Amino acid sequence: MGKRKLICILVVSCFMMLLLNGCNGATDGATETGKTAEGKLTVKIGSWNDIGSGTAEENEFTTLNKGDVIYDTSFGVITIKSVDDHKVVLNVDGAMVEPNSDGTINLRKDPITKITLNAGESIRLASQTMDAGVHMEISFE
Repeated sequence: MGKRKLICILVVSCFMMLLLNGCNGATDGATETGKTAEGKLTVKIGSWNDIGSGTAEENEFTTLNKGDVIYDTSFGVITIKSVDDHKVVLNVDGAMVEPNSDGTINLRKDPITKITLNAGESIRLASQTMDAGVHMEISFE
C-alpha cells in the first residue's frame, strides 16, 4: 500500500508541475527567450519643463526580445510584450498619452497601456503632466 501511495503522489506532483509551468505556451507571436526578431525600434525622447526643452536623444534597438525595457524613467516604463519580424507590441506602464493634433496634452484621457506597431509605423507619446515631462516618438522598421 505504501508503494502505491508514493506512485500516486509522484504522478499528481508531475501533473501539477506540468499544469503550473507547462501551460505558458501562448505567446501572442512573441519571440522565445534567447531568440531575436529582425527589425529596428527607434525611440526619440525629448524633455521639457517650465524653463524650456532639453536636448532630444535617440535610442535604436536592433536586438528585440520579449521583456526588453526600451524606456524607464519616473514618467513610465515601456517594455516589449511581443515581437516578430513584422510587428512589435509594447506594454506601457505610466501616464503616457498621444498628444492632441495641436500638440497639447489631454490630462483627462485614459493613459495608453498597450501599443501595437506594424513595420513602417510610428507613434507619438507625451507624459500626462503639467509642470515637466517628456515627449517621444517610437517607430518600428
